[in-house]
Amino acid sequence: MQLKFSNKQIIWSSLLCFSAIVLPVTSQAITVQEVPNPRQVNNSWVTDKANILSDSTETQLNQMISDLEAKNGSEIAVVTVPNTKPSATPKEFATELFNFWGIGKKGKNNGVLLLISSGERRVQIETGSGIQSILPDAQVVGIIKTEVTPRFKQQDFDGGTLAGTKALVNVLQTPTVNAQSQTTLPLAPIVPFQGVKPSPIPSQSPVIAILNHYQD
Repeated sequence: MQLKFSNKQIIWSSLLCFSAIVLPVTSQAITVQEVPNPRQVNNSWVTDKANILSDSTETQLNQMISDLEAKNGSEIAVVTVPNTKPSATPKEFATELFNFWGIGKKGKNNGVLLLISSGERRVQIETGSGIQSILPDAQVVGIIKTEVTPRFKQQDFDGGTLAGTKALVNVLQTPTVNAQSQTTLPLAPIVPFQGVKPSPIPSQSPVIAILNHYQD
């Protein structure tokens, strides 16, 4: 059964373009609907459509995230894709995927999406409103710049993905996450982009959107 949660505020945390990093590039197009949801496939947390992660790395990622989810219910989906076309931008793709899967617990909005697009050499981390106060935009940008990007530059895609996920887990496993996710927060509509049909959400506050670029 596919999980779809309404009343979720999408918070744009960061979008870094590391054009100097040589990720495996392919022109293969994939839609949001074609990305296998690991929760449905094998009750895991990782989908590696770009084939840049080893089996060992996937196992470690799944274990880390499962331990986190068992501790306080927070969820992290790790997704790699070869390209985000036909979506207009990786940002649009990530928004739709986060909303389509409904990452995070209903009513807590405590989900995180770590998206890596190898064809566009981009990393996107998107968070639900329930954890935004302990995982703000500046901190997410710092995680990508210090943990993910340096390793990707060395062609260490396993190491970069593991380090980035571990940093997210370290923040989310604090007791504060569960307490804050119980608080009723103002909800916001997802800003519609061309070709995206987001779930209806009450209009009570503006979406926070921050776009950052990283280039050597």
